[in-house]
Amino acid sequence: GCEQHKKAIIAVSQIRKEAALNPHQTQLLVSVRNCEEIARAIAGGCDILDFKDPARGALGQIDETTLRAVMEYCQQYSVTLPLSMALGELCEWRREQKCLKIPPEITYLKMGFSDSSGSKYWSSDWQNLIQRIEESSGHQHQWIAVAYADWKQADSLSPDEVLEAACENRCAGLLIDTFSKQNGRLLDLLSPDTLGEIIERAKSSQLKIALAGSLRIQDLEILSDLTPDIIGIRGAACLSFR
Repeated sequence: GCEQHKKAIIAVSQIRKEAALNPHQTQLLVSVRNCEEIARAIAGGCDILDFKDPARGALGQIDETTLRAVMEYCQQYSVTLPLSMALGELCEWRREQKCLKIPPEITYLKMGFSDSSGSKYWSSDWQNLIQRIEESSGHQHQWIAVAYADWKQADSLSPDEVLEAACENRCAGLLIDTFSKQNGRLLDLLSPDTLGEIIERAKSSQLKIALAGSLRIQDLEILSDLTPDIIGIRGAACLSFR
């Protein structure tokens, strides 16, 4: 209801304030799954809007109907924030050979690599997929390679391998996230020192670096000190931050 809506807006703006996020240094990305969450995220002052369906996994892709609805909403209300979208895992695209037409207004596309650690072909599969999606949308997007802090449990590539792949595939950035909440939060899995090293290497390779993964207010204060380019939170999670 209206009260819930107000609380969520206050939560986003408090997150920014309490984490002492300097927007010139670190931007706040809010993941949303519908139009109502978009309104809250914008009212609270997010810098980047990210479309994601958490019910479908860490990088759950929203369905076509939802994508149409959120894009219409952004057009109707003249949303000018950069837009981002989760595309799920490379292995899902390999299995299903799906190809959703991505609107050119979406700047960033995120891809994960769970179930890919034993594959010899993941790199060429990924390059083919990038080509396929961009041919379908008729637009070059900025790709964000996703490394999981719990990469072993996700049977994914290590953060080092993903960072290397991001450089080789001319990605715009690297996101360090968690694959499953059951495995803990970002800072349970990687220390600030380790994250700091990854951030330094990403920045020296001219990659944007984003951090996410079941974050709490106290995590945000620690993470903002590491000066990542972006910190990501879930719109729906804002209410439970207190």
